[in-house]
Amino acid sequence: MLRNFTKHLLLCLLIVSVTATAWAQTSEITGIVKDETGAPLIGASIVLLNTKTNEKKGIMVNPDGKFQITGLSAGVPYNISASFIGYTTKTIENYLLKAGEQATLLIQLNPAASSLTDVVVVGYGSQKKKDVTTAIASIKASDLENQPINNAAEAMVGKMAGVQVSQGSGTPGGALSIKVRGVGTITAGSNPLYVIDGVPISNDNINTINTNDIASIEVLKDASSAAIYGSRGSNGVVLITTKQGKTGVAAISVNSYTGWQSLAHKIDMMDAYQYAQMTLESRNNTYADAMDAINRRNAATGLPRINYNINDSNAQRLVNSGNNTSAVIPTEILPYLNGQQGLTNTDWQDEIFRTAKIQNHSISAAGGSETMKYYASLEYFDQDGIILNSGFKRYSGRLNLDGKKGIFRYGVNITPSLIKEKRLNANGAYNAGNANGLNTGGIVASALHYSPLWPVYNADGSYSFAQNSWSPGQVTTLPNGSTITGNGETQAWNPVALAMLQKDDVGSNRLTGSTFVEAEIIKDLKYKIQLGVDIFSSAEDTFRPSIIPLSNTAGNPLSDAQASSRTIRETNWLLEHTLNYTKTFGDHNLSALLGWSNQKDDLSGNYAVATRGFISDQIEYLSAGLVTNGTSTRQQWSLASGIARVQYSYKSKYLFTGSVRADGSSRFGSNNKWGYFPSASVGWRLSEEEFLKNAKAISDLKIRASLGQTGNFNIPNYLAQGAMTNYGYIFGGGTPGVVNGAAPFAQPNDDLSWEKTTQLNVGFDAAFFNNKLTLSVDAYNSNTTDLLLNVPVPLTTGFSTELKNIGKVNNRGIDINLGTQQQFGAVKWTASANFSKNKNKVVELGPGNADIISTGSVANAYFLTRVGEPIGSYYLPVVLGVFANQAEVNAYPHYLDTQGNYDLNTSKPGDFKFKDG
Repeated sequence: MLRNFTKHLLLCLLIVSVTATAWAQTSEITGIVKDETGAPLIGASIVLLNTKTNEKKGIMVNPDGKFQITGLSAGVPYNISASFIGYTTKTIENYLLKAGEQATLLIQLNPAASSLTDVVVVGYGSQKKKDVTTAIASIKASDLENQPINNAAEAMVGKMAGVQVSQGSGTPGGALSIKVRGVGTITAGSNPLYVIDGVPISNDNINTINTNDIASIEVLKDASSAAIYGSRGSNGVVLITTKQGKTGVAAISVNSYTGWQSLAHKIDMMDAYQYAQMTLESRNNTYADAMDAINRRNAATGLPRINYNINDSNAQRLVNSGNNTSAVIPTEILPYLNGQQGLTNTDWQDEIFRTAKIQNHSISAAGGSETMKYYASLEYFDQDGIILNSGFKRYSGRLNLDGKKGIFRYGVNITPSLIKEKRLNANGAYNAGNANGLNTGGIVASALHYSPLWPVYNADGSYSFAQNSWSPGQVTTLPNGSTITGNGETQAWNPVALAMLQKDDVGSNRLTGSTFVEAEIIKDLKYKIQLGVDIFSSAEDTFRPSIIPLSNTAGNPLSDAQASSRTIRETNWLLEHTLNYTKTFGDHNLSALLGWSNQKDDLSGNYAVATRGFISDQIEYLSAGLVTNGTSTRQQWSLASGIARVQYSYKSKYLFTGSVRADGSSRFGSNNKWGYFPSASVGWRLSEEEFLKNAKAISDLKIRASLGQTGNFNIPNYLAQGAMTNYGYIFGGGTPGVVNGAAPFAQPNDDLSWEKTTQLNVGFDAAFFNNKLTLSVDAYNSNTTDLLLNVPVPLTTGFSTELKNIGKVNNRGIDINLGTQQQFGAVKWTASANFSKNKNKVVELGPGNADIISTGSVANAYFLTRVGEPIGSYYLPVVLGVFANQAEVNAYPHYLDTQGNYDLNTSKPGDFKFKDG
């Protein structure tokens, strides 16, 4: 028994001894990461490298900035690295743990003192900012934080010199226009090329992107940087890079905001009483002008003068003026003229505009291991329009994966999005149709035209359309018993009814994505294959109910309900092969790129409209009516490209980049299928020279120059080949009828090619006082040649014009960026300012340099493109004031009416006085 006890005791001691020995062989590290102020640096990453086995362990700090890593081998040196975006990485090398030790570390990170090591995305790769020799503007994720923006283009507003972002309307989700260093084309597209995670997209609207997913936006401004995109680079290139995962446990980020938007400025309009007085004065003036012209005619033809008075009744006014209804005084204004209180006095701007809610909620997760990293996000964005019954909703997701195994690196980026829009005809004229051809009436213009005398609703709660029937509803009985209808008032529909009763719903789906595999074939040489897709589809359904009455009709009878349906589907795919060689030997750094790219776009769509046959307004779809018109379309384009680039630096002091791209496009003539777009740029970092190295005030100074050529292929498909269209022809005979056929409507041009832009850029980048002050200046001169213009051709060809490459435009200007980053104790602040100036001039046009004239937005206004002036210069009469009296009219050039009108419309006191050209 004693023997058994002894055996068990020895066994227990052995187990305890082994356990103690095992425990003694492992250790742990705890610690905290703080910023320069001593505050915990939430989101910092800790990576431990076992220098013997090269095994890595990674972890993210907790919300208190603390971390704990257990199970570490004792007696083994570790490299401990702490990092955070915007801060300098700190590494503790060869940290040796003792057996059983529980080490506690305090790691303090300081803000990155310089942005020179920042990585800037360029076409088909990236460069350190200090090595960039071209004009590239960049913003990072930190520049987008805490901003209520719903579009990546909004993020660029005011942040990039030489990049102009404008919004044509306040429509929720509306596309923004981006112009890079002016406009260099007249008839081809002027939008930049958008590239998302390396995939050039063909649909320019980037409102499907969750701005919280964006890691950086770069704009390639000069031709040298954009030449790598060849025939699509003339208008600049916008590179959007999304966030990727990072080593460590998942970092969860939640972004949420809610806000309200309202109209910034109302147009000052008359109230109902002022409107009534103005109407009376205008009718009296119209009556007096008409009678004066009639009496001048009577005097010239020997007829007696007609006596008149502004107190004449409407019946007498019509008799005297020859039934001029614009001289009639509407009876509805009389109570207002008499000062009666409590009458309808509607402010139509207040009725259509509202305080609108905007909200955005997104969540993302980023993390992973050394072999697989991930970034995933979900987003919901909702923006109500400031006009009633309008809005924009976006649902989007993202999954970015990046993995490594052996010599391979691979990745997938997928971004699905769903958009729902409630659109309105907000910008059209009060009597104009919408984009689908339905006569909807512009809501804002209708509000400005609609009289304040009328209410929004009738007594029974239905919408009032009194102004629509105002003129046809006024009947004046003449002394002879006959009647005249009309009072000359403008027809308009109730703008609130237009907003609330009509439907224009758009649903859009988009899937953008890419996948790649990269293999390191040999040391420093990598082959990469990438497949990208951009699939877009949308469906738009509109409905105009019959309750919106027939235009300008007494009694406001019901109209025919109208509906339309439009569908669009676009598929764009890209396949690219690239070889990258990167080598450092001594003081020399060399990077070379070779690539081949194929891209194809397929666009199809259908449109149908029903303008009659609806039984009820309750069924708001095309199928409930009789389809009266429709069309369908399908078109494709393709692009094949070869790419080459070399980047070289010596001691990071002398820099050179050269590239060339060859593009073959289906859009151009058989004699010009291929175009070649070279570029070269050089840089010299003077701050690395001995004579400036000790200059304390100068942290960095680089001068650079670039020259490159780009193209613009943004023209309709098939114009080079010629195009056919449908025609109808009536054959005679016993039973004549229309026979459908087809005939050419555009002449083919085998020599048609892209517009070419050649741009010279010189500039410098400087940083002062330990990078606390930065300055970048660029000056450029850009010439666009072979403009695509329609020029007259002999009618014997069967055509009146032909699209040809002819003409030249010059853009030159300067971009300046100034920035500063300061820190006072715990207070950090940054500020930036930029300035840009562009001068645009047309150098050559078509035969004889004939002006290109298009009508403007208002009467007597024109957009004029003329040699020596900017593209599309806006011309309209310049108002100097009004004529105070007849003597002033007689002494100044003024409008003279035709002789047969007896000066009815000749300028008179009170009329505008225009500058004599």
